[in-house]
Amino acid sequence: MEQQEHLDQAADWFDRFDELDEKGKIALSVWLSDKQHQLAFQRIAQAFGQPEVAMAAINVAANLREQSNLKRNSALNKKPHTPHIHYWAMAASIVVVAVLVAFLKLNQPTPSHNIADDTVALLSETMQLSSPKAQRISQVLKDGSAVYLNGDSHLNVNHSATLREVSLRKGQAYFDVAHEPSRPFIVNVDKVKVKVVGTAFDIDKLSDKTVIRVYDGIVKIIADKTHTLTKGEGIVLENNLWSQTFRLVDDQLPAWRSGWLDIFNEPLYLAVERFSRYLQKPVEITANKDALLTGRFNVAEPEAALKLLASAQGLILEEHQDRFVLIETAR
Repeated sequence: MEQQEHLDQAADWFDRFDELDEKGKIALSVWLSDKQHQLAFQRIAQAFGQPEVAMAAINVAANLREQSNLKRNSALNKKPHTPHIHYWAMAASIVVVAVLVAFLKLNQPTPSHNIADDTVALLSETMQLSSPKAQRISQVLKDGSAVYLNGDSHLNVNHSATLREVSLRKGQAYFDVAHEPSRPFIVNVDKVKVKVVGTAFDIDKLSDKTVIRVYDGIVKIIADKTHTLTKGEGIVLENNLWSQTFRLVDDQLPAWRSGWLDIFNEPLYLAVERFSRYLQKPVEITANKDALLTGRFNVAEPEAALKLLASAQGLILEEHQDRFVLIETAR
């Protein structure tokens, strides 16, 4: 639990790193004086594919050391200054040394070794992650991998000392996997296995098909046959069987992470299934469920987006106390 808290704190520092003021930079340096904090911060930087952020932290600490040394040298020729300034000068100097030493050690090649019995507990992790309707959640795992769940999604995590394994039971998830060649990361989706070492990809599990998009690295799909996808590629599986492979239009980040739902030439019933992740009430369709739909919808306001969908299809949206209903205009 303590290690998980360190990772969560490191993720928070990572998100705010570019916005820190001087007081914030000093606070980060103090936080990084703890070895476990240093490890957590580096793992988060690696998980998000930005190891340069760890180096930037070193530079910030180095600047603080230089400033504190200047203050200390100046103080030798003056009367003692206030305890408050003296405290931060000494703290910054000590922290910088600790941060530099720790990060230099972390950046050294890690020798191959067998996992000792006393490390199994640290490497193992079992949990269930669930997101309610209309809410997205994120979680940093023990290995430093980051998982983002779309609304109404469910994921089981079962990491061991030799294998990192998760199962997407429902919904949609984006994974930013920490690079760890000795422990492959496997996602189970029904009878399909998605195997990676360190990469970023999105899995969208629907009622009768699964869509996988790769945003970084290489992903191996083990279904009716094995498919290898690289950055910018995607695959559609229908009933666990290959259907088609495609190129991503925007390979930066899945649209839902930014609050949008992109639908391209998709049957109405699947579009509604996607919408249901953001709505508190189910949607009933009395119109043609197979009518094809294309559009981009803002899911920050899901009910307004559903009305837009209905209008685009020439349908009427009725709202009842317990559900929404899409009906033909001629009714």
